[in-house]
Amino acid sequence: MTKRGRFVGLAAAALWAAIGAGLVKARVRPDMLGWDLGVFRDASRLLLDKKPLYDFAAQAAAHESAFGRSFTVFYPYAYPPIFAIETVPLALVSQVVAFAIVAAASALLALWAAHRATGSAENALWLAVSYPAVYGLLAGQLVFVALAIFTATWALLERDRPVAAGLVLSLCAYKPQLLVAYPIAMLVMPRARRGLLGLAAGGLGQVALSFVIAPRATLEFPSAIGRMAAYADAHFRESLGFTWRAFFLSLMPAHRSIALILAAIAVAACGVVAVVAMIRAKGDAALAVSIATLATLACAWHCAPYEWVLLALPAWLLVPRARPSALATRALVFALIATWVLVASVDAQTKSLGFAFHPALPLLCVVSAWLVRKAQFAAPS
Repeated sequence: MTKRGRFVGLAAAALWAAIGAGLVKARVRPDMLGWDLGVFRDASRLLLDKKPLYDFAAQAAAHESAFGRSFTVFYPYAYPPIFAIETVPLALVSQVVAFAIVAAASALLALWAAHRATGSAENALWLAVSYPAVYGLLAGQLVFVALAIFTATWALLERDRPVAAGLVLSLCAYKPQLLVAYPIAMLVMPRARRGLLGLAAGGLGQVALSFVIAPRATLEFPSAIGRMAAYADAHFRESLGFTWRAFFLSLMPAHRSIALILAAIAVAACGVVAVVAMIRAKGDAALAVSIATLATLACAWHCAPYEWVLLALPAWLLVPRARPSALATRALVFALIATWVLVASVDAQTKSLGFAFHPALPLLCVVSAWLVRKAQFAAPS
């Protein structure tokens, strides 16, 4: 292990020891961890019991029954039916066992992704000290699965196996917003266009499976998305949204309609810039995939902090090519640390001022523009 790796490893050990001590001091029971995972398991149990999957009241009742309590704000299940089907094995074991399985799998997938992208699993240690990764692990989210899928997709494209890459990418259908930018990257890359066939085949296969196992839920899914959006608008804190939508709503809470229009314009602008950048990078799979990953987050209408774990892939692929100076390296480390205070700073500003400057998306766009620009003309390593 390198000297830098040992330092980051010690920092990660100290951080997680502090988190563990804090959980013990707060008397957090092991079955209270993985709150989002609990929602996924609730959906799978409803599916097994042949009950309506998108009845939010039934979900909340199932969650309270399983956990013995309810959260201040319940997070309804509004993922596609295929996700409830895929997580059935986790619903057949206890919450503690399910959480341990997801945590262990997340760590292994992070190590694999780092090794595949950089040649060294040591680079996964940076994830261990990041706010998005900590948030995602404690919540029991499966964002590390998405990171591994994105990494495998890039690796297969590099090996000129576009159809296989598309099939692997289709596994992200459990969260459709992850499949917005990548098909565009495949479309503009001549050697990757056949990947769209694999993506379509994989997607259609999952839809067919959903119709066979849960036909009613499959038909109800589109309406569930709209109800979930309305629920999120009414119940969720804007500080937990790492989006342009959250940025403008936090900045001008008294002018919601204007804020949403400005957010839509910002998202569209990021999309246009990303498409142009992908076209320019059409012969460079690492760069095109990195831009697609950055665009997935920059153009999201709803995006939680844990989803920024996906930034690990463009960082692994492009930072070595960008060859950052000492000052730029310090700035990147500062950006990593800054994610720890984003939510708290927005909440504090809102409490004291009535509005807030939410720096998540401005920070993401600045770092993305710098990274892509620096790596664009660098020879791939």
